[in-house]
Amino acid sequence: MNITVEIDDAAVKAAFARLAARLANTRPLMTRIGAFYERSVLENFRAQRSPGGQAWQPLSAVTLALMSKRRGSRKKDGSVSALGQKRLNAKRILHQHGDLEASIHPQASENAVTIGSSASILYAAIHQLGGKTGRGHKVDIPARPYLAENEGGEMVLAAKDRAMILEQARDYLLSAAR
Repeated sequence: MNITVEIDDAAVKAAFARLAARLANTRPLMTRIGAFYERSVLENFRAQRSPGGQAWQPLSAVTLALMSKRRGSRKKDGSVSALGQKRLNAKRILHQHGDLEASIHPQASENAVTIGSSASILYAAIHQLGGKTGRGHKVDIPARPYLAENEGGEMVLAAKDRAMILEQARDYLLSAAR
C-alpha cells in the first residue's frame, strides 16, 4: 500500500509573494506612520505635555511679565486687568503665533519616515532639548519635548507611540497575507 500526499502550496507562495512586494516598498506604511505620528505630536502641543505624558514646565515669571505689558493688560495702577488675566490664562506654552506647531510634517520614503520641524523654525531644537539662549547665552530654556522623549543625548519614542507604530506595521503586513 502506497500513500501519496500532495501539497498544493500555491496559496502560501502567493501570500509570500504579496508579503515580499509589501516589504520591497513600504512607502504606504511609512505614510500611515507619518500621519499617525504627526497627529500624536499635535496632540502633545494641545495637551502641553511630552509624548510620555509629562506636563511641560510652566512659562517663566519673566515671560508672563512681558505678556502682561501688552496693551490693555494692565490697569492704571499697574495691576493686571481682567483682559490681561484672560490673556495670561489662555496662553499656551510653545505657542506664540503657532509657527512651531504648524511646521510639523512627516516625510515618507520607500523605507523610512522622518518627522520634525521645518528648517525655517530656528528655535525648534531649543524647545525640544532645552538649553541656554539669548545674548551671552544667559537665558535658560527648559526642555519641553514635543517630538519624542529626551533620554540622555537621544530622542526616544514614547511607549504609546512605539506601540501604535508596531500595530500599524503589523496591520500593513497582515493585509498582504489576505
